[in-house]
Amino acid sequence: MRPHGQREEKTDMEAMYLVFAVAALCCLGLLTPLLYAVLAAGGLLARLLYAIMTLIGRGAR
Repeated sequence: MRPHGQREEKTDMEAMYLVFAVAALCCLGLLTPLLYAVLAAGGLLARLLYAIMTLIGRGAR
């Protein structure tokens, strides 16, 4: 049987690893291109969803 707080400690460690990974990318100057790629993909996804909603809306009329 596991102690009660074991799962919370693992989650805290995972969050700490994520913070360190983002900090390392930021220090190396690699975070900015990654953010631009995420923003570009987000814009593309938003336009795609808008086009799909428009097609569904026209079909319902």
